[in-house]
Amino acid sequence: MFSSTSHTQLLSFCFCKPSTQRHRFLLQSTSNDNLNLFKNRGLLSTLSFSHLQAVLNSSTSLITKEEEEEEQFDPKSNHFLTLRELCQNYVPEPVLHRMEEIGYVMPTDVQRQALPVLFSGQDCILHGQTGSGKTLAYLLLIYSVINAQRSAVQALIIVPTRELGMQVTKVARMLAAKPMDVTVMALLDGGMLRRHKSWLKAEPPKIVVATIASLCQMLEKHIFKLDSMQVLVIDEVDFMFNSSKQVSSLRKLLTSYSSCNSRQTVFASASIPQHRRFLYDCIQQKWTKSDAVHVHINPVQPMPSCLQHRFVICSKNQRHQILLSLLQCDAPKSGIVFVGEQSEKSKKAGHAPPTTLLVDFLETSYSDCSDILLLEEDMNFNLRAASLSEVKQGGGYLLVATDIAARGVDLPETTHIYNFELPRTAVDYLHRAGRTGRKPFSDEKCYATNIITPEERFVLQRYENELMFNCEELIL
Repeated sequence: MFSSTSHTQLLSFCFCKPSTQRHRFLLQSTSNDNLNLFKNRGLLSTLSFSHLQAVLNSSTSLITKEEEEEEQFDPKSNHFLTLRELCQNYVPEPVLHRMEEIGYVMPTDVQRQALPVLFSGQDCILHGQTGSGKTLAYLLLIYSVINAQRSAVQALIIVPTRELGMQVTKVARMLAAKPMDVTVMALLDGGMLRRHKSWLKAEPPKIVVATIASLCQMLEKHIFKLDSMQVLVIDEVDFMFNSSKQVSSLRKLLTSYSSCNSRQTVFASASIPQHRRFLYDCIQQKWTKSDAVHVHINPVQPMPSCLQHRFVICSKNQRHQILLSLLQCDAPKSGIVFVGEQSEKSKKAGHAPPTTLLVDFLETSYSDCSDILLLEEDMNFNLRAASLSEVKQGGGYLLVATDIAARGVDLPETTHIYNFELPRTAVDYLHRAGRTGRKPFSDEKCYATNIITPEERFVLQRYENELMFNCEELIL
């Protein structure tokens, strides 16, 4: 058994900017035995094991008198704190222990900057790139405030899709280690509301993860109230405010069903256009308290640095063959092909959805991948859940999907994104591309490839300018 201190120290040593004082602090308490143990547990998968071993064995050569005077290291400075140290006085020990067991040890930039704000009780707009750790940040806040002994709904997380809700519920339940006895309910579209009704009456859960439609059904029928709610989280908030199906119910939840003065409110998203205006609206509309904080992480680089962007120009009737050539050339470990939604005109004409046509083509022509899966809005909830379950069982998949897979779905094995059709907006491009490059501390190259017509080149250039990335042309 190794101590969590030496574990977190080593990870700090690997990922933080080194200083000689920090080297001394870390090396004095890190042994080669622990280094081997970390390697065997897969904690050094992206690091140079041999280099670290050499550093540990020759630590004294790192330090000179001049170097010691150059920089003073404070082991408690915020930049070097571990997740445990950031949460120590707020989050219960069983949750911290479970968090480390799962593998959450060092904070991401989002967590490092947001957690002190969240723990202070302020309302917060969490604005950071996809895969940056926003979900864990707000879940740690929730576990810091709920009372496990109190039988009431104390935290509510609103998500735009069932798929994202299932994912958030899974992480919340993983953190709810015994003896915390914290129950988490998934109140999602397609669920059995009758069973949820019985559950809520018998023993209310402490945390509810809900889609807005299912939640409003329960609230309108007075099956449960939000009198005891301490934290309200709205995930993918920009999507929900831009959704004509969800925005009116969301506004009612924020102002009618509960008051911003009686709760802590957290909005989270990778994309919040005109964020200053949004913060102003939050305060004016009383969605948040007047001291709400906008935490914007890494605004210069909205997408992972390991992500390379490419495009191929062709005619529309060549797209299937171009995609096939790309797949055969790239041989992706795991990939997602994004296709636009079927138009109402096409549906009325009785045409097959473009996703179905593409899956049929790939199953016939692309023999290098045995798992070609489909995920789209019009599938029933059980089929959608089955597709995601198959994808998450391991790598080696090719998922053909509409934009339902672009928001919040965490598939860290994905290395390649193919835009069979360009997304409608730069924000949609950001979320599609954000499905890859999601492995923490990994420098593995990932790719977002766009199949476009000559007329669409200016649209892609507009996205490049807005999101600050460069797209390289491929000639096949």
